[in-house]
Amino acid sequence: MDDVLKAFKKMQNVINVIIGVILFGIMCIVLLQIFTRYVIFYSLPWSEELSRYLFVVMIMLGINIGISKNMMVRIDLIDNFLSENAKRMLEIGRDIIALVIASILFYSSIDLIKIGSVQISPAMQIPMSTIYLFLFVGFLFAVLSVIVKIIETIRK
Repeated sequence: MDDVLKAFKKMQNVINVIIGVILFGIMCIVLLQIFTRYVIFYSLPWSEELSRYLFVVMIMLGINIGISKNMMVRIDLIDNFLSENAKRMLEIGRDIIALVIASILFYSSIDLIKIGSVQISPAMQIPMSTIYLFLFVGFLFAVLSVIVKIIETIRK
């Protein structure tokens, strides 16, 4: 089991690097668009769409990191009044709810891929199923993150 957790942590490190590269790419695309619009007086038709898609990919990959590092929104006031055992049970309850929600979103993203196979993005002319595939992958990583988090909480 420890080998699986180590592999998961390495995967998250790779995802962190990918997120950094995507963020740098978004910055370059936006700066290129600013340069072409205000210096060359020509607007790139694909830059807004590509930066939007990269932003979605970055968010979908980042959900995994947020879940793993306990960065999700919660009310700490409730946690402060509970005993350690009750806190742990509440944490497991939260994680189970998060697992159900992430699983539903993961399953729903399969239908989006099917729908996207008949659509093409307006500016870049790529199949929308390619973009929706990143939703599928992001929610898959979210499900895996929640499962790992539940296992780690139970093992404590």
